[in-house]
Amino acid sequence: MYVGGVNMKLKVIDLFCGCGGFTYGFDYLDDTFEVIFALDKWKVACESYSVNYPNVEIVCKDALRLKPEDIPDADVIIGSPPCQDFSIANLKRKEDPTLINWFWKVVEEKKPRYIIMEEVPRAKYYVPSGVKIRIYKMCDYGIPQIRRRLFAGEFPEPTKSPINVTFPAVMATEYKGVGSKRQMTRLSKIFRRKSLIPEAKLVQTFPIDYYLAGNLKEQYIQIGNAVPPLMSYRLAEAIKRDLEGNSNILSAFVE
Repeated sequence: MYVGGVNMKLKVIDLFCGCGGFTYGFDYLDDTFEVIFALDKWKVACESYSVNYPNVEIVCKDALRLKPEDIPDADVIIGSPPCQDFSIANLKRKEDPTLINWFWKVVEEKKPRYIIMEEVPRAKYYVPSGVKIRIYKMCDYGIPQIRRRLFAGEFPEPTKSPINVTFPAVMATEYKGVGSKRQMTRLSKIFRRKSLIPEAKLVQTFPIDYYLAGNLKEQYIQIGNAVPPLMSYRLAEAIKRDLEGNSNILSAFVE
């Protein structure tokens, strides 16, 4: 994006990046955003991320071993702390907000212009007081799922693009297959068989050629845990639109 002849790009960091679904939309709008840093502790997901985003510095380390000062400054902080502890699908869950708290500690230290944390809706009880919380149904934004996701932080409202869908959700446990009714996951109930990786990618709005490292089980987990790239794009697009309509913000960047 050019303002007064100056090439202006917002610096973005992705915390708990997984295989890179949340990064996707910001990287796609590379005239406005530059993703400079990503963090995750799972080596398989880090490998997937590094192949898909070779120009982004990725640190494969436990977040709790890093201090906020170890992370570069940025204009936009996005992130999706691991949500298994809060998911209603996890019957043995023990809710632990440690990683959510760490995310907001980084935000407090870095003071970015835009903040977006993605989580499951139940995590709303662990978002700091005063932080705006929005819960979106994915099919309202063009993602073929009726799954609801929580987005918290400081960011403009994304544009809706509703569609009619069949798929309830993408489950990280899809790899278990359809051996019994108890094991049958939501996608499997529809396909009447274990879904293929390309099918799971499409339901999550990943490109078919998006690289995933690891074995079949690890690939399903990466897809199921990811923020849908199309939702990431909707959010990035909203920030870009906000910048274009706010001359004060643009002037601050040029200065």
